[in-house]
Amino acid sequence: MGKQQELQQLIKSHGIKESWLSERLGLKLSTFKYLLYESDKFDEDLYEQIKQAIEDYQYDLNLYTDDKPIDLDLFSDEDLRIGIGHRVRAFAKRKYGTLKRLAESMDISPQQLQQYISGKREPGSKILLKLLRLGCDINWLLGGSETPESYKIYKLESELRKMHEGYSEIETIVKRIEHPSKHD
Repeated sequence: MGKQQELQQLIKSHGIKESWLSERLGLKLSTFKYLLYESDKFDEDLYEQIKQAIEDYQYDLNLYTDDKPIDLDLFSDEDLRIGIGHRVRAFAKRKYGTLKRLAESMDISPQQLQQYISGKREPGSKILLKLLRLGCDINWLLGGSETPESYKIYKLESELRKMHEGYSEIETIVKRIEHPSKHD
């Protein structure tokens, strides 16, 4: 990943408005966008300035405007836990066909997986990481909104599965042709 792509990713992931960033750097928005997206030559000094502005951005925000205690439990809402369970079930069905196959792929017992699906247990970082490595969109899992990339991945995985099935059929036919006496 190049420096421009890295900065684009950071800006997007932090939700920083390009107009704020260009103003912070003392650049016109059009100039800033050109440098960030189109310029063939990207100045190291500008890169460092943008990185510093992105880092400083978090300190410019007033994240806690009220005096209410902060609830750090991401899964305190039972509806959210159950929603996650439904999405884990949907992921299992879509990618693995069964919950048992998903549990095997995650290297956990089907009973443990069932606890996450029913909402009795909260998925911790290890479980979320395993799901991520298996191709589950964690943003969708936790928030319910699936990215367009997830849908594209799902379609490609479906096509790949069909191709594997077709390949297996072709392989079986070739074996029958090569060794007709074994299969009759």
